[in-house]
Amino acid sequence: MHNIKDIRKDIDLFKNSLKKRFLEVDLKKILELDDENRKLIQKKENLEKEKKDISKSNDKTLFAKSKDISVQIDKLSKSQAEVKNELENILSTLPNLPLDDVPVGKDENSNFEESKSGTIPKFNFKAKSHYELGQDLGMLDFDLATKTTGSRFVFC
Repeated sequence: MHNIKDIRKDIDLFKNSLKKRFLEVDLKKILELDDENRKLIQKKENLEKEKKDISKSNDKTLFAKSKDISVQIDKLSKSQAEVKNELENILSTLPNLPLDDVPVGKDENSNFEESKSGTIPKFNFKAKSHYELGQDLGMLDFDLATKTTGSRFVFC
């Protein structure tokens, strides 16, 4: 999951990196949720400090005020948790940012071969792929993995 502090620090880098993934993300909403989350945390911390100060004063007349502050803290905690969860849900769905040297493209077909070493051996039989070998040897179960997690996963 992306760190919101990194996004805050360089929003343009984040936005441009996601464009390389052909994604349009509502960064305004992300930043608004982050701002709201931080404000709620600050309000909650201020109330907690006030409650602590009341507790230290040992003033019985402030007992009702302390109770009211506790209720406010609970409400703020719930609101902050909801905002934080919404923000984390959005951030967790975003893919990793590509490195600068990764070619821009819709899929792996846009990749290029940087180097090749050695010679490709010639066989007097049809070579099997790794997944064919794994299935033939009973070591990989692509069908079950596809049903469970989707494509491009395998169970050993």
